Amino acid sequence: MPRFRQGSLGPRQLLIRLLCAWVLCTALSGPLAAQEAGRDLYLEVFVNGRPMNLITRFTDLGGGMLSADAEELRNSGVLPDAAAVRGEVRLDQIPGLGWRLIEAEQTIRLVVPDALLAPHVLSAAPDADLPSAEEDAAPAVDHGSGLVLNYGLNLETWRGAEGATDHTVSGSFDARLFLPLGALTHGFVMAEDQDGALRQRRLDSYWRSSFPGKAVQVQLGDIATRGPGWSRPVRLGGAMVERNFGLRPDLVTLPLPGFEGSAALPSTVEVFADSIRTYATEVPAGPFRIDDLPLAGGSGMARVVVRDVTGRETQVDLPFLVSDALLRRGMTDFALAAGRPRLGIGSETDRYAGGVFGVATLRHGLTDGLTLMAHAEGGEDLAMAGLGATVRIAHLGTASLSLAHSRAERGEGSLLDLSTQLHLGRAQVSGRITRTSGLFADIAALTADPDLVEPGLAGFPRHLAQLAVSVPLGPGGGSAASLFLSDLRHADMGDVSSIGASYNRRVWGDASLTLTALAQRGVQEDRVIAAQLHLPLGARRDVAMMTERRGDGWRHHVSASGRSKDRVPGWSWRLQADRGEHPALHGSATREGRLGRAEVAARVSDGHRGLGLRLDGSMVAAGGGVFLSRRIDDAFAVVDVGAPGVEVSAENRPVGRTGHSGKLLVPDLRAYEANSVTIDPAGLPLDAAVGVTKQTVRPAHHAGARVDFGVQASAREALIALVGPDGQPLEVGGKVVLNGVDDELLVGFDGEVFALGLQDRNEIRVSYPDGRSCAAGFDYADQPGTLTEIRGVPCL
Repeated sequence: MPRFRQGSLGPRQLLIRLLCAWVLCTALSGPLAAQEAGRDLYLEVFVNGRPMNLITRFTDLGGGMLSADAEELRNSGVLPDAAAVRGEVRLDQIPGLGWRLIEAEQTIRLVVPDALLAPHVLSAAPDADLPSAEEDAAPAVDHGSGLVLNYGLNLETWRGAEGATDHTVSGSFDARLFLPLGALTHGFVMAEDQDGALRQRRLDSYWRSSFPGKAVQVQLGDIATRGPGWSRPVRLGGAMVERNFGLRPDLVTLPLPGFEGSAALPSTVEVFADSIRTYATEVPAGPFRIDDLPLAGGSGMARVVVRDVTGRETQVDLPFLVSDALLRRGMTDFALAAGRPRLGIGSETDRYAGGVFGVATLRHGLTDGLTLMAHAEGGEDLAMAGLGATVRIAHLGTASLSLAHSRAERGEGSLLDLSTQLHLGRAQVSGRITRTSGLFADIAALTADPDLVEPGLAGFPRHLAQLAVSVPLGPGGGSAASLFLSDLRHADMGDVSSIGASYNRRVWGDASLTLTALAQRGVQEDRVIAAQLHLPLGARRDVAMMTERRGDGWRHHVSASGRSKDRVPGWSWRLQADRGEHPALHGSATREGRLGRAEVAARVSDGHRGLGLRLDGSMVAAGGGVFLSRRIDDAFAVVDVGAPGVEVSAENRPVGRTGHSGKLLVPDLRAYEANSVTIDPAGLPLDAAVGVTKQTVRPAHHAGARVDFGVQASAREALIALVGPDGQPLEVGGKVVLNGVDDELLVGFDGEVFALGLQDRNEIRVSYPDGRSCAAGFDYADQPGTLTEIRGVPCL
């Protein structure tokens, strides 16, 4: 048998075996180590001991090293290195940052110096990033369908000094058909012609569809173009697509001021403007930032008060500017229109001119302080385009500059427009300079109706300069003075220069005195000097007196007016006496009610007498009923309560009581905004059941929606008193099953059970936690308007 002998390994063999073992260990442990080092941890974040109420993703790099996304670190309250704008950031590469990972509790406690604390960001208004806003982010709109007819009827009779009598009848109407897809509007007037016959004259007819999610609306039919301040709108018959920010009241379209600060302790921040608190919130300890402060338009100084938990208070003055001439950064406004010009609207020469023209306007907020503009008009023998910009001047105001060029068959021309609105201390200054060269033209100049507009006034003026200055005088704004200058020069017409000044002062408490002077030179000469005194007599009556000299004559008038405490329903009246070339006396009385408005007026002048009656209101067919109402110019709702005589309120203002149908029309609602509608359950019948007493409705513009409160006028309800075999009321707390349905009813005091939806024959089963149970049966007969009580029902 052979023998084997174990000997020692040589150096070469030992090295080979060690290398093989190292490779094998690396191959086995490498994937496990990589998996351990690259895992994601979702941890609750604490910054300097304060919970951030956030779960943030961290990546374990191995060796106790962690990394996180830079944006998530900012949201967690840590400001990473300025160079790390985005992407993964290693925590050990942020100087001064310390942390302790408690993996068992899935938390990470960060120790952050003040220099690395990210500000706590708050917004005082909803997010206004419209370009990235999705359609489903818009609040839902409550659509409906129906018909609305607004009307205004005039009846007048006039008797001359020689006894001749004249009667006139006229009316203005606005008819709308609204559907979930949009609204069809047709406006017209009825008036007597020279032969005394009533004739109709059409005003505007159009279809409009709105898309609130995109803040865009489309209009087909009669349209009116829009553009920058130097452009002139025209009426077209065609189509228009435009942005309408009114469709999204939740969006902030203007650049609003913000405030940055730091609190050593948790604090309350309040913002005051003109001594009125406009915003208040709470902030944690550390740096904070508040965006989109709700401050009124214009320029001014707000006061920010920071008060910590110990009562220590810090006040900071914040200068601000809010101007509708600017758009928020990233916000875009546009309007695109095309069609045939409409001339002589409302007159006998009403018609559509030949040729198709188009208008395009674009505004974009490049930054919060710079808004760019582009405007173009074109059509047959016309090409006009302009560019402009509006810039913010610190906190003083804005300035706009526009340049435009046109080319038409009659020649070429250019336009320069410069305007500004400034707040210099307490003074407000606004000015505009517009100059044209060559034969600058637009759609209005080429399509003006020669029967209605003088040829010299159809084109752009050669030069227009305007300046207005207003300065408050004295403490508390009790008086103010203003100055107005204007210089207008036409190419084919004479020049007109005007200067005007006014002074207003509060006298005798709430009374005010106004002095006015105006002088005009050029083609039209005129000079006016006037003084007016307004004297309130209590909260609902006032008297006004005015004396005026125009040219070579004087004119004086005295008026008195008053109104009732409530506007709707309510009364108002007015008396006025004039003394000038022809003395006159005028008086009117108005009644404003839920069904409409009625006004009676009378006038006596130089032997002539006149008497008139005007009726304003609307007829509405919507929500399953026909209603008479006040004029509806915005939106409305039909409230269905299901019972008559129930009081309905809108925004905490009583509107009226439901009629026999249990419905009521609520006018004067704000389109696309949340309108609160409530009912008073005290007016419901005793046997009625109501689920809610308050609802929110968002109707569309020129449309209405139905609000159903789901009231059951007869809920077949009763109060059932159960007794046991001994004739005593059942104990409190027993579980009740009615007709096999478990509605979580319990036996109350005196064995009473309140039940809804009863049948003619009913079965009740009662059980207690200790195992006791009983059953009862009873008949039910509905008694409308009363609460039925069934007592002494034995439960055996």
